Amino acid sequence: MPGFYAALWNNRRMSKRVNFLLALLVVTSATLAGWWLSQSSRPEAPQLTHGTLIEPARVLADFELVDAAGGRFGSADLKGGWHLLFFGFASCPDVCPFTLATLHEASLALDDLPTAKRPRVVMVSVDPERDDPARLTAYVSHFDPDFLGVSGTREQLDRLTGDLGVPVLIGAPDQGGYYSVDHGAALFLIDPRGQLRAILSAPHEPAGIADSVRAVVAFTTTMDDPA
Repeated sequence: MPGFYAALWNNRRMSKRVNFLLALLVVTSATLAGWWLSQSSRPEAPQLTHGTLIEPARVLADFELVDAAGGRFGSADLKGGWHLLFFGFASCPDVCPFTLATLHEASLALDDLPTAKRPRVVMVSVDPERDDPARLTAYVSHFDPDFLGVSGTREQLDRLTGDLGVPVLIGAPDQGGYYSVDHGAALFLIDPRGQLRAILSAPHEPAGIADSVRAVVAFTTTMDDPA
């Protein structure tokens, strides 16, 4: 009889172990199936012709600048809508006016998008010594009245350009006091959460900017609301 009870006990232990392994297999299978479904339902990330999608989006470091009216413009002001940041200066002889004119054409090409999905262009002047609010307002408004110009102290600007990796080189002034400013020409697409979503590389052209914006906005909208 002792052998009988021992065999019965062993059978019960074996049965519990088998049941445990079966339960573990079911849970693991369900987890893997859920993961596979979530991956298979994720939208395909767009391939930008002249740019790079930032996925996942990158949170910007806090910054504070001054807008063309003399008011505060900081990280919080980028939230609630799409923005395209461009770094330049009003005395720029070629790259800045060309880019702003191109951005105006791209904005017209995006007019059919809902207002909440159309990015506002913000030019960040990296030449605060010459670009006071009045001059900056007149400059950006010449290209598009909806464009916004912002700037700040050299320290404030260095914080933002350093975070985004924008190169800025201030040249030595000549005998007449004129100096050049070399800077990067990339565009930075910021989503409504104030996060960096894409970097659009030069050379820029209206259709390329518009197509990239449409692709990133559509992808981000689908990611935020996959249903």
